[in-house]
Amino acid sequence: MDPLSDVLSLLKPRSYLAGGFDAGGEWGVQFPHYQGIKCYAVVSGQCWLAVDDVAKPVQLQAGDCFILPRGRPFRLASALDVEPVDFHAVYRPQSRGSMSTFNGGGGCMIVGGHFIL
Repeated sequence: MDPLSDVLSLLKPRSYLAGGFDAGGEWGVQFPHYQGIKCYAVVSGQCWLAVDDVAKPVQLQAGDCFILPRGRPFRLASALDVEPVDFHAVYRPQSRGSMSTFNGGGGCMIVGGHFIL
């Protein structure tokens, strides 16, 4: 096993979900409070990450990864002044590992996972 798999097996995940979305144009998505740990990677493009109760948003580029361990609502957006839509308007529950397209796609692709330990 690789080191990440070793750590995850020790933590005994009881639920997980993987997938992603491809957003285009001007876009923003608001994610609600959650349980567990979320981890993401920006595959292409760039976006902003703003986490509730964290003063400074972070600009992410292709190749950047991030982990959100505390359940705080957060927003991903092409620009900080874009009004976000609710996550459920973008995410279409399909099969695990599926990708959703928002606003035609082509601007920023993000993949990730959600683990409940």
